[in-house]
Amino acid sequence: MRSLLRRKRVYIDTDIFIYVALKHPDFYRDCYNVLNMLVTKEFSGYGSHLVLFELFGALSRISVEAAYEAVNSYLDLPLTMLELNRETFDYAREIARLSKVTYDSLHAALVAQNDVDIVVSEDIEDWSRILRVWPKVKEKLKVKDLTLISPTKGVIKVE
Repeated sequence: MRSLLRRKRVYIDTDIFIYVALKHPDFYRDCYNVLNMLVTKEFSGYGSHLVLFELFGALSRISVEAAYEAVNSYLDLPLTMLELNRETFDYAREIARLSKVTYDSLHAALVAQNDVDIVVSEDIEDWSRILRVWPKVKEKLKVKDLTLISPTKGVIKVE
């Protein structure tokens, strides 16, 4: 996976941080490796306040203290924070309308709007639905190709 991410613009989805925070038995090692590559600046990392909200919300169900520590750790990472604006919601509306995906449409809109090369996520189901409609999104919004990489499965292709 290193060669796939090296020197790319990479948006890291919320689930990657959650799996590391929880030391998930199936995903921890591979997700941790992605974050280690981020810290060593093997790629340019991108994030958003959406990730912060989702991270805090998900982990607060388990432990508010763990959630607090996780969001502070997130803020310490060398990430460029992508900002939401009206255009983001224009993009998200189109992506959600086509894919029937809600929250991840906002993440996808940020990626499209900011010319990010790759999304890293283990949320294959929702992101695959977005990938299926991406040719229409690309044509309508004049954005670049979208590549989805799962730390445990590699590049995700949809037909």
